[in-house]
Amino acid sequence: MDRLEALGQSLSQITMYDIKSAYNQAKNMVLNVTEMEAKVQEATNEDPWGASSTLMQEIAQGTFSFQHFNEIMPAIYSRFMDKEARQWRQIYKALQLLEYLIKHGSERVVDDARSHISTIKMLRNFHYIDDKGKDEGINGSALPS
Repeated sequence: MDRLEALGQSLSQITMYDIKSAYNQAKNMVLNVTEMEAKVQEATNEDPWGASSTLMQEIAQGTFSFQHFNEIMPAIYSRFMDKEARQWRQIYKALQLLEYLIKHGSERVVDDARSHISTIKMLRNFHYIDDKGKDEGINGSALPS
């Protein structure tokens, strides 16, 4: 009976965050998502708050590694191209992450961003009005020309 009580105690302390984390780890294994790609996905998720500075710094440090750089940058650009307008938050957070990497990451980030400037400029025209009539695209309109 003690083992059953101990198991019950352990299960009662599992949070929704623990379940979500375990789900994401399993999904990443099955889909063959690298650690850096998973970090980019976490930094650019749909949560209404921004990515932690620790996570952003880890990704920035990853840009100094050739292998990680080639995982990080395509993951960011895919957030721009593979998302629908209603997923505006992921697009906006990817822009914020790219800005952070330009300032704090490898110099190759700047060169790579320059080579994708047409994709980035395209986002200046991003427009999305949600069900409540709020213009969510206004956040991206503050991009420099």
